[in-house]
Amino acid sequence: MRALWLQLRTGARHLGRQLLGRRDGDPVERFFRNYADDGFRLPDPAAAALQLDAERCLVCGLCSAECARVGGAPALDPRDAVIAAARLAIDWVRLDVSPLGAGASASACAGCRACDAVCPAAIPISRVQSWLARTD
Repeated sequence: MRALWLQLRTGARHLGRQLLGRRDGDPVERFFRNYADDGFRLPDPAAAALQLDAERCLVCGLCSAECARVGGAPALDPRDAVIAAARLAIDWVRLDVSPLGAGASASACAGCRACDAVCPAAIPISRVQSWLARTD
């Protein structure tokens, strides 16, 4: 019975707003105001571009081999960073969920960019690593 009452009340409010023509601001802004507590935010255009770059990954492992060859020991393997970036949802990103998963970190990258030079898909892996470290 309570569910029916809530549904009727919500419907009546919606109808009232439609009849009065009340639209307080931009619909996207209203959405984020209503769902701010759920942790939604606008997608980052730079992150979307990096995700598109990362989706070209061939998973060949050359970046990981080059990282090991030059003496790098990041907590997150360069190939894993690219795969994590490719799997990100670019439309809606939850603030409380790490794109790397539990316990992983990209902040140990040395920033030598050796992986960028050997990538056959020309993915800017160092930028992907930096972006993942920023969202850690």
